[in-house]
Amino acid sequence: MNHTIIKIINIKKKIIYKKNISLLLILKLNKINIEYQCQSGYCGMCRIELVKGKIFYLIKQPMAALFKETEIFPCCCKPNGNIVIKI
Repeated sequence: MNHTIIKIINIKKKIIYKKNISLLLILKLNKINIEYQCQSGYCGMCRIELVKGKIFYLIKQPMAALFKETEIFPCCCKPNGNIVIKI
């Protein structure tokens, strides 16, 4: 079975997940609270840091601005393998 490991470094938590859903939904289901609003890449409220690994966006391009190369929007992306994030 394929699974994804999501390590969150600043709260010392590791999530092992198998479903094909957005990173935001994975975090919500595991009771990890982050701020969010639009859930579609427009507002940028859910912006977090991708420390290691890769993600892919479910939409062509998020509309909100990414200020750093390491920033991602969990509302509209999925992990592409194991990742390490900072929220």
